[in-house]
Amino acid sequence: MKEKRKEKPREKASQEPESAEIVAASQQDEATLVAEPQSHTPEVVVEDTKPATSKAVQGAEVLANETEAEEQVETFIVLTPAWGGPEESEWMYGIPPREEDKTLWAEEWSDYLLQWAEQNEVHVLSLAVFISEPPFKNLRNKVDSFKMIAQVLIDKEVAEWSDKRKRQLRIYWKPLEDWADKIYDWSLRTGKLRLDVKSIVIQESRESFAKLPENDLYIVMALMVEKGFAEWIDKKKGAILIDTQ
Repeated sequence: MKEKRKEKPREKASQEPESAEIVAASQQDEATLVAEPQSHTPEVVVEDTKPATSKAVQGAEVLANETEAEEQVETFIVLTPAWGGPEESEWMYGIPPREEDKTLWAEEWSDYLLQWAEQNEVHVLSLAVFISEPPFKNLRNKVDSFKMIAQVLIDKEVAEWSDKRKRQLRIYWKPLEDWADKIYDWSLRTGKLRLDVKSIVIQESRESFAKLPENDLYIVMALMVEKGFAEWIDKKKGAILIDTQ
C-alpha cells in the first residue's frame, strides 16, 4: 500500500517608493515583504481578489496534504497485558536470568503478541514497530526480546521469519484456510464473483483480508480452488471465478 504538486503562490507587483518616508517604512518591514522578480513589467496589475483566491487554494492543498499524512501514519490499539505495565510488573519487562524463567517469560509475551497482532490486524511485524510501540518499547534488550518471543510463535507454527536478517515476522493469527472461507462468504454476499489478487488489494482495501501479504493472497486463491469454491481464470495473476452452485 503519491505526492501532490503545490501551486506556486501569486506575487504582487511592486511599486516604486515615492518618498524617503516610504523607503524607511519599506526597510523597516523588509522581513515581511517578498521582493518581486525583476522580470515583471509595470503594466502588470494584480487584482485584490486574486491573492485571496490563491490563499484559499493553498489552504485547501495544505489541508489535503495534512489529511493524507495523517492517513499514512499507522496507529495501533494499545492492549494492556494481564501483568500490567513496568510500574506494576517490572520483572516482566526484562529477560529473566534463569533459563527456566526465560521459557515462561517468552510464552507469556508470545501469547500477548499474538493477541495484539490480531487486534491490530498486523500480519507482518517489523522490529522497528516492535521497539517503538507500547508495551513492547518498555522492554529492556528489545532486539533479543523480539527474537525470543518470535521464536516461541515459530515453534508453535503460527509465525515465520519473512527475511534472512530476522527483522520481519509473519504472524498467522488466523490460518490461511480460514481466510479462504471468509473471502468466499464475502464474495457470495456481495456478488463479486470474479476476484484477483491486485483488485482485492486495491479495490477492496477496506476489507480485512485485503491487508494480507500479496504472496499469501495467491495461496488463498489456490486454497479456494482446492476447496471447490472457485475455478481458475488466470493462475499467474491469482484470478478466480467463484462457483455459486
